[in-house]
Amino acid sequence: MEQFDPLDDRWWTAGSSLNWWDSTSPVRPAWVPDRSQGVDYVRRNRRAVLAVLTQVHQYRTVDTAALAALDPDLPDRTDATLYRHMVAAGILEAGLPIPTGGKALGTPRSAPFVALRLPAHKRLETPLRRLGFTPVDIASLGPGPLRGARQYDRHNLICVSLALTARKAGWRTWGEAYGRFSLMTGDPLMGSGGPDLMLQGETGWCAVELTASAGQTLEEKFRRWDRVLAHPGCPPMDVLWLDASRDHTLLDPLKGLASARPRQHAGSAAVWRDTLTCDDGFHKPAGTPPPLPDWMRGNFDRLAALVGFPDASGWRIPPRLDGRTHRGEA
Repeated sequence: MEQFDPLDDRWWTAGSSLNWWDSTSPVRPAWVPDRSQGVDYVRRNRRAVLAVLTQVHQYRTVDTAALAALDPDLPDRTDATLYRHMVAAGILEAGLPIPTGGKALGTPRSAPFVALRLPAHKRLETPLRRLGFTPVDIASLGPGPLRGARQYDRHNLICVSLALTARKAGWRTWGEAYGRFSLMTGDPLMGSGGPDLMLQGETGWCAVELTASAGQTLEEKFRRWDRVLAHPGCPPMDVLWLDASRDHTLLDPLKGLASARPRQHAGSAAVWRDTLTCDDGFHKPAGTPPPLPDWMRGNFDRLAALVGFPDASGWRIPPRLDGRTHRGEA
């Protein structure tokens, strides 16, 4: 079967969206197992389910091959049992490409690729609790509400392909769920907007703004980044504005706006994916990203301080509350 490349326009001749089966639909396709089977499978395979949800939540839309590349423990098959049963349980939705003739392919097995997203019309926090997942399991999935967001399928899938290229070059990548101005500056007043992709390296960060249209004026977006980069809480960071428009008409406007801004750079998404280099020659090596902190440790240190301890270094923390086991237990 031919390999899926989201930058290849032949996949989008019928538009920039996929054909999704909505989890709230009363019509269940033949390839979706019975709901009771899906629920039972999810309860028996919680570790794998959390691994899938972690990636899909942060990258918004992920095809199965990319999902396996992001996490090698996950299957890459379009019709994998894990994904079909998560769809059956109502905690995942599957999207298939629409061929040129406009008729959707019928099953994941016959499709050249299948993409996955969180349900677009409901939040998952309550359904996951009913399925036996703990509050720590749910918190480990990342910031923001657990529902399908910003469902621009072509755009999101291109972002995942850029992330995979960056990972091969040594960068640690964070999807759109983590790309929040409030998180990167430590200032809630900066808002929840942010880039499409974050790259973490040894000496700093790169924020990727994948630009496929100029719906919000580009100049306004650049000015907002001026404020973020000038914020005292913002770490060392460069912004990469990548043209992903289907007619390739945004590169010149992006270059014009970036030219007077030394920490903002413009380029073509396709060229950057091949070279990691922007049009002005900007190419930042990843180096060795710093180790990840235990995401729960800071919370326990604050809890220890409340009861008079200097920190929680001597506490025996149960495995389910240890940030290093963020996928939860099976």
